Amino acid sequence: MKSTSTDEYFAARFQVPQHLRPAAFALQRFHAAFAVQAMDFWLRLDLTMPQFQALRVVWMRERVSGRQLARELRVTPSAVVALCDRLQAQGYLERVRDLEDRRIWWFQLTRAGNEIFQTFIGLARSRVAPALDSLSADDRESLARIMNSLVDALEGAAAAEGQVGDSASGR
Repeated sequence: MKSTSTDEYFAARFQVPQHLRPAAFALQRFHAAFAVQAMDFWLRLDLTMPQFQALRVVWMRERVSGRQLARELRVTPSAVVALCDRLQAQGYLERVRDLEDRRIWWFQLTRAGNEIFQTFIGLARSRVAPALDSLSADDRESLARIMNSLVDALEGAAAAEGQVGDSASGR
């Protein structure tokens, strides 16, 4: 293969239309810069993506029933049981009986499960916050508006395809 710049390689590899390349390259650079710094964290976790997604849902909601988790992950309740059994064996998740309706069991994070998210938040805060702080107030406002527009477009496209549960955008 002929030697090309990183941008040209990226464009050819992912078939990015010419008019989208500057924005796509900027997003790719941001993702790569953060991923390099977060790689050690991800490797130490030893979690599959479905396991991490389940933990994220529980973390976002603080506690969740098996049916709620299955709906959120778009899997069967029996798949959630197997997934959560593994997370419980790893010490990240625990089952807690509902005090009012003893037929209901809740999933909630253990201390170790919560530490995953505290570590991730700390990593993001220590890396991203100084970078954001280096931007002008106007640039931060523009970035927030643009990123929210991108998320809205992504969620809208996924919802149209039937792939999105409740929004996790936090807005």
